[in-house]
Amino acid sequence: MLVETGGYGLMGRELAKIMDITQLGHQDLEIKDIRSVDRVLHNANLVLHLAAMVDTLGAEKNKQLAYETNVIGARNVSSVAKTLYVSTDYVFDGTKGNYSVSDYVNPINYYGLTKLLGEYEVLRNGGKVIRLSFKPRPYKHAQVPREMYFSGGYVDDMAQEIKKAIEHYDELPDITHIGFRRMSLLELARQTRIVKSISIKDIPLPLPRDTSFDLTVWRRICQRD
Repeated sequence: MLVETGGYGLMGRELAKIMDITQLGHQDLEIKDIRSVDRVLHNANLVLHLAAMVDTLGAEKNKQLAYETNVIGARNVSSVAKTLYVSTDYVFDGTKGNYSVSDYVNPINYYGLTKLLGEYEVLRNGGKVIRLSFKPRPYKHAQVPREMYFSGGYVDDMAQEIKKAIEHYDELPDITHIGFRRMSLLELARQTRIVKSISIKDIPLPLPRDTSFDLTVWRRICQRD
């Protein structure tokens, strides 16, 4: 049985459109409670762990909840079932871009820190990590920092990449960067709506400027299809 936590979130819903996967939401599973996790997930063959507190500003304001959700939740899920953990490009500080998995991790906001700590929990329990970034289609915000670059894409496109990662689970290294070509967030946003270009300095929390990935390993895996 293939299961996804956070199954009714943005990515969870998108994946359910393109593959046979059991969606679990908060009403089905409390990831912060090991008893709930064990009861619900003990028969799963593989868990795609999407459930997380992803609001970067919210994580700064409620660090306890962010830690319990993103770190303790990852620990609980990966201790019960084989886990593919969906992490983020925000584990990097964004000072150089083209990051490989061997590059130094240095999150500059609390959301990135909790996702990084979640990675450690999953790896310690024998699971695997995919790092990526995705945005809703159409783009959500009317203002976009012009200095930000990444290797992400819209949720429907990234869902196809996650599907490939699930299908190639056994071939994945412990940590894999997945995504697309380096692109500015502003360029991506303007594909689906009119947005205003602003400075990253106008955002009220620290955000990494360039979290683009070295995708050499991911492209090699995908070429085997």
